[in-house]
Amino acid sequence: MCERNYAQLNRYLAEDAKTGQATVIQVSEQHSYRISVTEVARFTTTLHIELTDEREFYFRPSFVVRLYHDARVAEVLACQQISGFKARYDYPNLDMLLPDEKRQINLLLRDWLKLCAGQGYINRELAFA
Repeated sequence: MCERNYAQLNRYLAEDAKTGQATVIQVSEQHSYRISVTEVARFTTTLHIELTDEREFYFRPSFVVRLYHDARVAEVLACQQISGFKARYDYPNLDMLLPDEKRQINLLLRDWLKLCAGQGYINRELAFA
């Protein structure tokens, strides 16, 4: 799954991704998502993915994802302002996270990428932030 997420996310990035670069994926008339490159290192690239519609203030899906180029995997670092996911959680727990919360978050990214691949089209931004 993490390998597939890596491959899918790379479709939306320039080969020489630079900090500040962004791609907008339009999935419907009302909804588009921005994938922004927030950090580039020798073996990793960190992305911020967010819904761009300002009218959606109740639920604005967002991810912070790190791409590991040497291993060719993508890992969700944060989702909906929750970060630092452990591999496993005791259940029940105070935060009511699932025992396999980290896996569930990566599955959510997989499903989001399927939506983008099936319904979205790319609108690359030319300017750098």
